This record gives sequence, C-alpha cells and structure tokens, in this order.
Amino acid sequence: MVTASQYNEVAPLPSDIITASNHSVPSNCVAEMKGHGDNVWECSFSSDRRLLATASSDYSVRLWDVDSQECIANLKVPKYSVLSCKFSPDDTLVASASASKTVRLWDVKSHRCIVVFDGHTDWVNSCAFSADGAVLASASNDKTIRLWNMKTFMHMATLQGHSRDVAGCDISRGGILASVSRDKTVAVWDMNTQQRITLFSEHRGRCYECCFTADGTLLASTSDDETVRLWDMRTRNGIAMLNDSRDRTYQCSFSSDGTWIAAACCGDCVARVWDMKTFRCIATFKHSDCVRACSFSSNGMIATAGGSKFDGDDFTVYLWE
Repeated sequence: MVTASQYNEVAPLPSDIITASNHSVPSNCVAEMKGHGDNVWECSFSSDRRLLATASSDYSVRLWDVDSQECIANLKVPKYSVLSCKFSPDDTLVASASASKTVRLWDVKSHRCIVVFDGHTDWVNSCAFSADGAVLASASNDKTIRLWNMKTFMHMATLQGHSRDVAGCDISRGGILASVSRDKTVAVWDMNTQQRITLFSEHRGRCYECCFTADGTLLASTSDDETVRLWDMRTRNGIAMLNDSRDRTYQCSFSSDGTWIAAACCGDCVARVWDMKTFRCIATFKHSDCVRACSFSSNGMIATAGGSKFDGDDFTVYLWE
C-alpha cells in the first residue's frame, strides 16, 4: 500500500491532462424542476444528456426529461431515503442506493425495478458503474464497498479497510475504484486484484463524495473540512486544495473535458465551479438553502439541487447553462 505524502503548494497540471473546453461556463438558470418533497442528495445525467436522475429523502428517484423539464418517472423506494443514483453507461438502467441497505436497478424505459442487490448491513450511500457496465460498486455505512456482477447480478467481492462509514465511491475508465469515508480518508483500489493501492489521509474532516475525470487521471474528494481536494492518479499525490467553501462540500463533478470541476457547498447555499488550470472559482450558483447535489452533463450543462438545513426547504432541481 502506498500512503500519499503531504503537500503544501499547488502544482500546475500537465498540459496533456487538461484541454481547452468546447463550452462556455454555465451562467444562466434555464429550468427549475419541482416535485421532490425532501432533500435531494444526488443528481446524474444520462450520457446523451437527455435525462436527469435525482435521488431524494422523499423515498424516490425521479427521472426528468432535460429538454421539456418534465418529470417522466417517479421511482419509489417505500419508507427509505434514496441517497444516490447513477445511469449505466448505455443509459438503459438507473441504479439507486438507499437507507434500505439495498441497491436497486431500474429499467429506464419501463420504469420497473428489475433487481434488488441485498447484502449490505447498513445504509448504502453511493453507487457507481464501471465504464464498460460490467460491474456496479456500492458504498455503505457498514464500512464496506461491494462489487456486483452486472451479467449475473451476483455479488463479486467485498472491499474492506475503512474504519467508519463509506460515504461515496466512483470507478475510473481504467478500472480503478475510489472510495471516501467518514474516517477522513480517500482509498484507491485495483478492481482486478481488489486490493487497496493508495490511501490519502490529508482531509481533516469526514469525506462525503468523490469523482474521477473522464480519462481517470484525476480524482476529486469532498469533505466537511470545507474543501475539495484533487489527486493525480498517475503520481498518486495531492495537487490542489480548493477551500472557497464555508461549510461541508458534497457531490462533485468534472466537466466532460476535465476543464472545470463543480461541487455542492452546503453552508454557503451555492454550487461552485473551479477552473482546473488556475484552481480559481469562476462561477457560483446560488440556492436559498443547502446545496447537496451537482452534476455536469456531457455538453456542459450543470444540474444543482439540495434541501433543508436552514428555513428554505428548497428541494427544487435547477438547470444552468
């Protein structure tokens, strides 16, 4: 196992990691989609950006038509908060993770639940598909990450090593899995050997979410230490700490070309976007309440959502372009 060393300065990113963006930074709110009745924890675009999925404590995953801004499906998980939702790479399925200790697979066309993955012994906080759609990962308060075979729908492996709840996970295009935990660490795992290969321990607070760039060269992690940290997967070192927030940071998302990163910043009631060359905040999207979810689409649109921490109870899903 390699433990990442401390770093004190922001290093410029190699030019082959970051390319020029084909889109301008989103600045205008183009839609306000209402329907959720409680906190929205995560949002996820389909790869063709036509659909948006949102996971909520109102016991549902909603599917939205991005062009019409209409809710086309309300997928119910009775009596349990839904904490995560992800489209499969071919956009035919949506996976949802919930406080029911299960992960469900939903058919996007029929809106039916076709599989329930049962095996975790506590809340499931996050889920992620591998790039080829062959594996689904799930992260749980039972301190484990489980891997599920998407052909057989059988349990493949259980990854253990975190000392507290595993709050988030993601899988890179190269088959590397990252997990973040309330033990304040970010773990990196080899999907083939199912062994932990790197542990980052620089966060000073509980970690909540993580995401890879599309090419898998960079990893971001969020935390209640008010930062977003960036990690180079080639050197396995930290390269930047984005600390503009005044409270915990939740869901994070890279633009498809890796030019920007967005993160939901709860206490300031905003989602922020940073430039990945300068590490400067270049845009903020204001809500009336805590922002917990944000996600880039493949064409540079951003979805943001959140919920009650103060008095607003704003469960609206916003689209920015």
